[in-house]
Amino acid sequence: MRYFDNNSTHLLDNEHIMLLYEDRNKRNNFIIDIINEGLKNGYLCIYASVGIDNSKSISLIDSLSSRIINYEENIQNENLKFLNSKPYYESALKGDLTVFERLKSELEYILYKRLSEGKKDKILIVGDVACTLYETRNFKECIDLEEWWQEVHSDWKRNNKDIIVVCPHPNYIFKKESEQNIKNQIVNFHGATIDIEDEQSLHSFYNLIAKNSNPDDLVNYQQTIKKTMKEIKYNFMEEHKNIINTYYSIYSKQLDEIIDDNFNNPKIIEEYSNTFSEKNRNLMGNQTNTTRIINDIIDKNMDTFLKSIEVAHKFYCDVVQSYCNHIMMIKKLPER
Repeated sequence: MRYFDNNSTHLLDNEHIMLLYEDRNKRNNFIIDIINEGLKNGYLCIYASVGIDNSKSISLIDSLSSRIINYEENIQNENLKFLNSKPYYESALKGDLTVFERLKSELEYILYKRLSEGKKDKILIVGDVACTLYETRNFKECIDLEEWWQEVHSDWKRNNKDIIVVCPHPNYIFKKESEQNIKNQIVNFHGATIDIEDEQSLHSFYNLIAKNSNPDDLVNYQQTIKKTMKEIKYNFMEEHKNIINTYYSIYSKQLDEIIDDNFNNPKIIEEYSNTFSEKNRNLMGNQTNTTRIINDIIDKNMDTFLKSIEVAHKFYCDVVQSYCNHIMMIKKLPER
């Protein structure tokens, strides 16, 4: 973990950041500032707060909306989202992080969707669930959540997913001598720390959000698009293969059950023996006759079979065309 400072020669592309503050109003002002900075630079900005669910929620959102640039436009264009995180807090209290796993999947999907729409695949999310857990002295749950975020964020960084996660924490709580060990654990589960009271720290963080493009940006962006489109193709084909295999498994099992139910029944076996001569039984075992049965089954269902082939062909043609359309749309976008 490290602090931002003006002497840093390498600004972070994305991080899991601990935001230390003394005054709540100053914290809220800072959050508004970084959201505005993020919006100006093409990020999807998400403000996830437990406080959105309380009786002051309307005034809170009204207050924010009057200070956020192009508020209505950014909401409509899905560049700005507010998330009521009280259900996340309640789940974390129970030690259940399932809702956070779903949030992780949703954020990853949003990155792909934004990229296909020609937007920057960058997200800034500010969340105060861990902060609320600490303030309510649910220390274990707070540590567990921050550890989970750090593991998730490390995976995002390895896979070039640009998501900045900012976790506000009240600095005055960490000054208590009896809670230094807890503080150290929480600090260690972040990639970086900024202190609102530290002007140099703030300056470096603004540079992180608003850093200028360099000559490699376009190449990196194109490589990201290529990698993303290949992942989409792979995931689609895998999903379709899984569906086909599932249907195969279901109907194969049904046919086995029909055969077993009919030919494992002693009464049916006795009737078969009385009805068919040895010659007929030998004919049934003959490959030619087996093929004839298969052909008979196919002939009776040929119309449906041909229609299914036609529909499948159209389905794959439409998918390929849609895929090409997305690639052409992205290629026509102006350089960033």
